[in-house]
Amino acid sequence: MSALEPGSNCLEETALSLLFFGGKGGVGKTSCACASALCIARARPGESVLLLSTDPAHSVRDALADLRAPRNLVVLELDAEESLERFRAQYRGQLREIPRRGTLLDNDDIDALLEVALPGMDELAAYLEMAAWVEQRRYGCIVVDTAPTGHTLRLLTMPSLVRRWLSALDALLATHRYMRRRFGCDPGDDHLDRFLLELEHTRRTLVELLGDARRCRFVPVTLAERMSLTETDDLLEMLAHDAVTVTDIIINRVRPQSRCGGPQEGSKADPCPVCTAERARQLAVLAPFSRQHPDQRLLALPMLPDEPRGGLLEGLWPRFETLGHALHETIDEGALAALPTRVEHASALPPAGLRLLIFAGKGGVGKTTLACASALHLSRRRPGDRLLLFSTDPAHSLSDALGRDVGPRAVSIAAGLDAQEVDAETAFGAIRAVYLEEIGGLFGDQPSQLDIAFDREVMQRLLDLAPPGLDEIMALTAVMEHLDGGCYDLIVLDAAPSGHLLRLLALPPLINNWLKLFFELLLKYRNVMRMPRLSARLVALSRAVKRLRALLSDPHRTRVHLVTVATELGIAETADLTSALSDMHVSMPVLAINQLTPPGPEACACPLCSALRVREARHIDDAARRFSRMHRVQVYRQREPIGLDGLAELGAALYRQSPAGVSR
Repeated sequence: MSALEPGSNCLEETALSLLFFGGKGGVGKTSCACASALCIARARPGESVLLLSTDPAHSVRDALADLRAPRNLVVLELDAEESLERFRAQYRGQLREIPRRGTLLDNDDIDALLEVALPGMDELAAYLEMAAWVEQRRYGCIVVDTAPTGHTLRLLTMPSLVRRWLSALDALLATHRYMRRRFGCDPGDDHLDRFLLELEHTRRTLVELLGDARRCRFVPVTLAERMSLTETDDLLEMLAHDAVTVTDIIINRVRPQSRCGGPQEGSKADPCPVCTAERARQLAVLAPFSRQHPDQRLLALPMLPDEPRGGLLEGLWPRFETLGHALHETIDEGALAALPTRVEHASALPPAGLRLLIFAGKGGVGKTTLACASALHLSRRRPGDRLLLFSTDPAHSLSDALGRDVGPRAVSIAAGLDAQEVDAETAFGAIRAVYLEEIGGLFGDQPSQLDIAFDREVMQRLLDLAPPGLDEIMALTAVMEHLDGGCYDLIVLDAAPSGHLLRLLALPPLINNWLKLFFELLLKYRNVMRMPRLSARLVALSRAVKRLRALLSDPHRTRVHLVTVATELGIAETADLTSALSDMHVSMPVLAINQLTPPGPEACACPLCSALRVREARHIDDAARRFSRMHRVQVYRQREPIGLDGLAELGAALYRQSPAGVSR
């Protein structure tokens, strides 16, 4: 590899005002974002630089630790709920005045609808707040530590969500605006028109900045692993679609050429077998990835013996190297198979009566792999049962892990095992289509009167005031449809990363309130709004949401197997997740500590591997203190489990061999 030369990365762009770091969870986005913000703040002492976290499971302040940051660096972990409260305080008057301009629904109805919809709009309010900072040029540069890929993709779609929401509010004003301009003495915009126009201008300002190659960059962060690189491909495709510029891709934790006696090349000591195997595996997947993205520069950050936290972040950028001749190294094929499957303290099989097994944890800790391995093993241990491997992560990875195409419909993977990657947008689109069809029929036979014409538009846009996340809850309730229909005995759920999962599990009460209000509207206006098909679908959704809430809190039917890694941030985020799940009365009997450094030969004293093992042992002890009531499984880094046989082998190692369907 070659050292990074000055001026050869995006941080040297003096016009840069918005810099995103994103990618699969657990790849080091936070460390790279923090190091970059520190670098920019040092290079621009006369400007204010904002380091902003949009990840619901924040870790920026944990990463900075006790570091004394430059005085011009502002650190903010954005709380979407607090953004919503500020949004309410600033705009509540306008939002309550808009529906009083006349429509089919009365003032109290729309007031209630807006109030119930707003709690789900926390992300939207946070987006508008960030857009306002950009518009006001409050900071010389904003460095954004984004949530894992699925959440980041939602952020990229936020402009269209804001536009739909503003259009729905604009439709509520349409009747009054028409009457004022046609028959009144004021043909211009009033204060409510200006309110919506200002929000639209703020939205457009950020959209324009996102497409400005000089002022905005997105830096994907990834690992030299097949699944991580595949997810990066998907992210790059989405960024290209939205015309967001990417010039650099960071490949984190690249293994150096290390020998048992030290890291120096050319030393007489034998190569470290662990580092050699890891490096061979990494280069094997990096070479084709590099060829697929010739227009982006790959920047490698080597695996470090210590976690890049606190003061270590200051010196992180000088460690970056460009991937050059390393990609042309001869790969030791024998080394690729040198790391066997190794699991210590295997868990008992889940009990036979369990209906839902959820794998949850911080992004990038290996939830998908362990979920797939467990589902395959359980299907083989329970030949008479039907199992479904189900993903709710917006950035699905089941297809990548299984090596099979998995889509929104359940497909057969092996005997007794199906897999499904739920499509939240499609699920909500089906209800929207029914709604619009029935609205069309409702107004189709009405005379073309002014109030009817405007009420039609209001009603058509009513679903745009539904809380964001309704689509994901609808998709998640597909679990209930599968269980209630008797299709499957057990569903293994590959959950979204921690922050997104907690937000998703907190949504059912909110969705239930919105559905209750919508039912009240349909009942109140039943003589005008006859929508039997929509009503039937919403009734089914409401019942499924209630059953889902009951299922999640039943320890005999639902269990969560937590997955983490032996790092300070990994253990801390797991503690936050367990606390939140405990408040929801969710059973969590098992914790898998994944991606541990395997032991090497006794004669090998590789300093990097030795340092990693010492660090990991410290965090394993910490996990034992924090999670003493959980059974803790230790899973070591190994050759990547490829195909169903490789995953089944890992699954067999994860669980003790007890009689089929019986838990010890």
